[in-house]
Amino acid sequence: MACRGSGVQIPSAPHFKMNISYIKDILRQTKDLIISQFFVAAISLLQVSLVVKILGVEKYGIVTLIVTLPSLVYRSLHSKNSDVTLLTLKEKASVMYSYLFDLLIGTISFFICISILNLPIKNYFGIDEIETYILIFFASKILQTFSESSKAWLISNDSLRKLSLLESLSVAIRFIAVVSLISYSPTVENYIIGQTIYSIFYGISSVLYSVKSIELKKFKMNDFKLYIKNALPHYKSIRLNQIIGLIPQHFDVIIISIVSDFSAVGIYRFAKRLVEPVNYIVAIFNPWLQSKLTKKEVEFNIIKFFNKFLLPVGVTVALFYIILGKYVIELIGSQDFQRSYEPLLILLAGYLTYLLTFWIRQYLLFNNLIIFHTYGRAIYTFSFVVLSLISSPIYGYQGIAWSLTFAMIFQKLFEYFIYKIKISSKSSI
Repeated sequence: MACRGSGVQIPSAPHFKMNISYIKDILRQTKDLIISQFFVAAISLLQVSLVVKILGVEKYGIVTLIVTLPSLVYRSLHSKNSDVTLLTLKEKASVMYSYLFDLLIGTISFFICISILNLPIKNYFGIDEIETYILIFFASKILQTFSESSKAWLISNDSLRKLSLLESLSVAIRFIAVVSLISYSPTVENYIIGQTIYSIFYGISSVLYSVKSIELKKFKMNDFKLYIKNALPHYKSIRLNQIIGLIPQHFDVIIISIVSDFSAVGIYRFAKRLVEPVNYIVAIFNPWLQSKLTKKEVEFNIIKFFNKFLLPVGVTVALFYIILGKYVIELIGSQDFQRSYEPLLILLAGYLTYLLTFWIRQYLLFNNLIIFHTYGRAIYTFSFVVLSLISSPIYGYQGIAWSLTFAMIFQKLFEYFIYKIKISSKSSI
């Protein structure tokens, strides 16, 4: 296994020494991923900047809550379904049945959303009345589910450049649609319509990439039933992992809306959006690290990677937000969002922990210990729920920020402990 003999021990006072040639080599290997993720991050931040300035704090809080409802439902039932499709394609299944599986899950998700709209809890999602544009928005998410099968199909055919183009173009369409509509009329409805256009475009355009592989004439109900039977074991295991981690990711804004108001939701969500670019750094190096660990003939030196690359990157990111955080808030947002600075720094501690330890999940994966990542996410969710229930009524969105950060740290401490006793200690024997 590629990760044998590569146990990492993080020293208490690591020697910070920039190795320029080492960093240049890593950047050279990941340049395509860097360009793609940088474009997505830049467009996303620009969109956030314009949206918060045009809509203002309260309306931004409302649209955040509205978008949260379908995100919760669809992600619970369908997030990372490309992993399921990849496994079924490996077993020579037709991608046509994967799209039908997406359609089935998407339709179920849609009706769950409609059911929630008929319950009193819809008010917690910023929805007072059931409007037509909200129903269309929820329905558009059905089409967006097709993107998971398309993503898997493109990866299986080694078409990563097409995948990058699809994602970049879809983000650009979202930016144009949302900004154009709210510039014309700064309403919640126009923002949601812009998101609807994005979902429809993303779903339909993703199918066009693989349309030649979809042969409806060869459809057989028995084959589709067999596909579902074979896909369900993979689907269930991935659902468990995803659902466990959804509560901290989405319920934070709902809790704030309960204990405070829409403005507080907007302040917190803005802070979270500003710190989320840290995730794009992880998105760059995750596939790169996976590639390294799959090469059995070469052992990857994780100690060197951590000390000479990850640690300098983490310190640089921390200094950027600490020194320029207030300026960035004013530049991207406005004076109304200056209160976002403190929750931003609190959340930064958690996100930096994630950045510095993202490699642990890959080592667990490649040593068939991924179940411990699921346990870690369970600790993450449980910690967040307990801490947020205690802190949010007293400290509001800052309490939620602390709860999320501590939950992330607890998860990563658990995963590092598992790594030490089950991987690092054995590899050093």
